[in-house]
Amino acid sequence: MIIIRLAGSLAAWRCASVLAAALFLIGEHLVSAVSAADPISLDAGDGVEIRDIIGRQLEAFRSDQAEQAFSYASPGIRAKFGNPIRFMSMVKQHYPAVYRPREVEFLDLVNVKGTWVQEILFVDAGGDIYVAQYPMERQADGNWLIDGCMLTRQGDKSI
Repeated sequence: MIIIRLAGSLAAWRCASVLAAALFLIGEHLVSAVSAADPISLDAGDGVEIRDIIGRQLEAFRSDQAEQAFSYASPGIRAKFGNPIRFMSMVKQHYPAVYRPREVEFLDLVNVKGTWVQEILFVDAGGDIYVAQYPMERQADGNWLIDGCMLTRQGDKSI
């Protein structure tokens, strides 16, 4: 289960406000507008399912369940890594903030050039803040799978 902790101090709220403003400006620059012409529309349940799939993968990482974590990856990601052990090794080595986060906060679900992307804020064990973008892929059976993770370190530290 992902636990989202909201900091209570004034300094933390100021930091969060600055981060939110920066994310908004970045998002305005990078994210295309969502319109009725988008190839994949979402209903209320899709956003819940997307967050659930990502949350389950994060829980699998936390529990070192490589096969379970790998099962939430899209066919393209599975083909790229070939097996759960190689996939888990890559996550441990290159995504420690995702593998063992201190804090996780789901942000916006946005449409980027026709792909739904879940944005997530991670705080690693050392307090460094990262924003991840998880492109999602709807499968033929209607289920969503994770089609990657782009992680960007922010300049701030969590307190």
